[in-house]
Amino acid sequence: MIKKFLVASALVLAQLSCVTIASKGADIGEAEMEKAGLTPNYPADRSCSPLTSLYMSWIDVDGSRRDEQHSGVDGGRLRDPIFAPAPGVITAVWQANWGWGLEGALIIRHSRTDVGLQDGPEYYYSEFDHLRYAEIRSTAVGKRVERGEQLATVFRPGGKRRYLPEVHWEVWTVDDDSATTWSENKFGGQFWENETADLIDPLHMLSLNAPPSTDGSVDIPVFDPGRDYHEFRGFTYILPCPEKTARASPPTRRQR
Repeated sequence: MIKKFLVASALVLAQLSCVTIASKGADIGEAEMEKAGLTPNYPADRSCSPLTSLYMSWIDVDGSRRDEQHSGVDGGRLRDPIFAPAPGVITAVWQANWGWGLEGALIIRHSRTDVGLQDGPEYYYSEFDHLRYAEIRSTAVGKRVERGEQLATVFRPGGKRRYLPEVHWEVWTVDDDSATTWSENKFGGQFWENETADLIDPLHMLSLNAPPSTDGSVDIPVFDPGRDYHEFRGFTYILPCPEKTARASPPTRRQR
C-alpha cells in the first residue's frame, strides 16, 4: 500500500489539535498501489450520476491513457451536488494546484466510529479535488458534517473548459496523524508524507454493508435522508441518484 500522504495547498491550510491535514499523491506512479478490481453497480430504479474513471485505472474520463494509475475515482456531471459519504470533520479547505491550474479542494476526516467500525485504522480521509474554490472557500475548517450533507458541486480540473467535468475522490487510512513531514511540490504547493497513511479504493468503503459480487461489482448504497444509519458500516454514494421516472404508455387506439 502507499505510504505517502501528500497535499498541495495555497490559501487555506489548517491543523486541528489531533489531526494533520490531508492528502494528495504527487508521485503515485512511483509508489506501490494495490488494485482492488471493484466496479460500481447502480440501483436499477435510480438514475445515478456515474463514476467515469475508477481506482487504479489507466484510462482517464475522456478516454485517454493516463501517465500513471489513478489514485482515486472520478465522477459526476457539471454542477451535480457532491455529498459527504459519512459523518466527519472538515480538516482542510484550500486553493490547490495539481498541475491543471488553480482549483478548490476539501478534506473530511472520518473517525472509525463515524464509519461504524470497531477496529482497523483510526481515521479515514475523504479528499475531493477539482472543485470551484469560490464555492467552498467559506466552509469552516473544524466544521462537523453529516452523512449526505452537500459539500460542493462538480466542476472541472483547474476550472478549465478544455477538461471534462469531474470530482476526484480519494480515500486514505491514517493510524498516526503526528507522523508527518512537510515539503513543497513541483507546482509550489505544500505536501506532507506520513508512513502510516494508505490509499484505498473508495468502492471498498461503499461495499462494507453488502460484500462485492464474485465479479467485483459493488451495489452502490444511495443516501436516504429518512434512514437511520446508526448500524450502517462504511460510506454512502457521493453523487445524486434520483429515482427513475416511469415513462407514460402511448395511448391505445380506440376499438370500434
